Amino acid sequence: MYREHVAPIWRYVRSRVPSDVDADDVTSEIFMQAMRSAERFDATRGTVGGWLVGIARHVVADWWRQRARESPSAEVGTDSVSDATDPEGAVLRRDGADEVRRHLGHLTPREREAVALRFGSEMTSEQIGAALGISATAARMLVYRGVGKLREVMGDD
Repeated sequence: MYREHVAPIWRYVRSRVPSDVDADDVTSEIFMQAMRSAERFDATRGTVGGWLVGIARHVVADWWRQRARESPSAEVGTDSVSDATDPEGAVLRRDGADEVRRHLGHLTPREREAVALRFGSEMTSEQIGAALGISATAARMLVYRGVGKLREVMGDD
């Protein structure tokens, strides 16, 4: 489980916390919690990846609560997806993760979460919808609106 899911979970976490070191710490906590609660995993309710993202969302929220501040960030895109099939990802990759991080405050918390899940964890709209408790269509719209807002504010610089 760890080998298969550590990279996408780390990317998701890294998109939500300010540094690689923080992402390493939070990711470790996620897998520790997963190990402690493995007997509660129910395959009829979803995938292991979705279950881990659910744990990750809670651990990241706890991490921020402990720091009593909000400074969302996103590590976005990968080279494994072609620009032709993923134009939003291409824009985000071209502009760079640091540039995108600066502008994430312009998004609503739900839009930030959807963008982080899409580009940080490379989740599909169906997976994002399941993680957020919304339909795949609503998830696609959240990502679309979030990316549109990022394009708009990044074009203003």
